[in-house]
Amino acid sequence: MKLEATTSNLRACVTGATGLIGSALVRRLASAGAEVRALVRAPQKASGVAAENVRLIVGDVTTGAGISEAIDGADVVFHLAAKVNSSASLGEFVATNVRGTGRVLQAAAASTSKPRVIYVSSIAVYGRINPGDRIDESAPLDPAPEKRDAYSHSKILAEQAVTAFAHHNKLPYTILRPGIVYGPAHPPPAGLVSFRAGRTHFVFGAPEWHVPLTYVENVVDALLAAAEQQPATAGPTDYNLIDDDALTLGAFHVARNQVEHTRTIFLSPGPVLASAALFGPLARAITPAASGFSTYQFARSLQDRPYDTSKIRAALGWSPRTSLRAALESSL
Repeated sequence: MKLEATTSNLRACVTGATGLIGSALVRRLASAGAEVRALVRAPQKASGVAAENVRLIVGDVTTGAGISEAIDGADVVFHLAAKVNSSASLGEFVATNVRGTGRVLQAAAASTSKPRVIYVSSIAVYGRINPGDRIDESAPLDPAPEKRDAYSHSKILAEQAVTAFAHHNKLPYTILRPGIVYGPAHPPPAGLVSFRAGRTHFVFGAPEWHVPLTYVENVVDALLAAAEQQPATAGPTDYNLIDDDALTLGAFHVARNQVEHTRTIFLSPGPVLASAALFGPLARAITPAASGFSTYQFARSLQDRPYDTSKIRAALGWSPRTSLRAALESSL
């Protein structure tokens, strides 16, 4: 994909500009010559995205500060700001991921430039599947968000809010659902349920199960490709974003172990499911942060979940430019 020519004329707003994806996106936009407004909560953490054509705007989606200033006049809004800390309460997640997203949408709708909003969601919004199913964009959002962890619950609510608001206000938008995003200083987990002892990874699951990884620079490629859609001709779109639909846990750990000089032992998921059933209610009674410690949550995580990304590859011409081996070498 050669996007630099059109990206250089882009006026972009990036929320969550100091996060893993946001900082990589701002750097790419700036290097291509785009005019960037980066919404940041802590400017002292923004040194990595500083550039002549990057304007830092101090603000916060949870309060609304700085949002209109960052968005007004933009051609596209990349909405990346989100709470991901698993120890936070559902109320904190909703304040940022749902109500904060609402504020961004309202500012975009009020802007004279009527920018396209590109919202970065997550494959976490999908629920459990039947054996043999593949998850494409026609799959419904999880119908039981209250049984999920607070992050997933809030992202489901946020997606519903984006779709409803944009439809009512005729706001052009795109939803991207990356898999497990990783990159430099942010290594991928060994598995959805796993632990490490010394140089051995212990992974609950089967080697033939699929693993949904997305390298950060490949996410940026997809964001830039989505920005090329013209609001006048492109309606609402949503895309799953996984580097390799066919990647299995076994193949992933072959590559990972070669890079890390480690080994992997795969374990039956039965003990984890039994533990969730036995101790989940007690954990949730003690702390709301344990909302995801449930049989439903673990039953979803501990199943083979293949994703289909043919839609984004066909519609946007996207494909991962960074290979698994190269991505792991830069991240581990």
